[in-house]
Amino acid sequence: MDCCFKYIGYVRREDNSASRDNLVKVIINEEFEDGLIGIEEFSHLIIIYHLHQATFDGRVKRVRDGKEIGVFATRSQFRPNPIGISVVSLIRREGNVLIVKGINAIDGTPVLDIKPYDTWDRVDSPKVPHWHNGGK
Repeated sequence: MDCCFKYIGYVRREDNSASRDNLVKVIINEEFEDGLIGIEEFSHLIIIYHLHQATFDGRVKRVRDGKEIGVFATRSQFRPNPIGISVVSLIRREGNVLIVKGINAIDGTPVLDIKPYDTWDRVDSPKVPHWHNGGK
């Protein structure tokens, strides 16, 4: 079964990177601007986006820190469905533009959805294998 989505906006960044450390604009299509009403009352958001330049080569196994693992145990952009997700700090809203920090999407990345981040989205002290962050 296949499906399709309608993009609600896109990422605009001026630093030509995918750094989580810089401020980034998430520009929402004007037809959805009213959907942002009240969003500025949240400190953090979940941005869901289409990794539109990623290509999947069919491999479902990867190697991390010398260990063979499945693609779904990675944060790799090379996956069957190239969907990205970032929890961001909402710095401010300017009409249909959200100024955020913490997204690692490149300039022009299409945005699929935005959700407010709440306490039920947080897990204290999650278990993470040593190979996930390069053995750190």
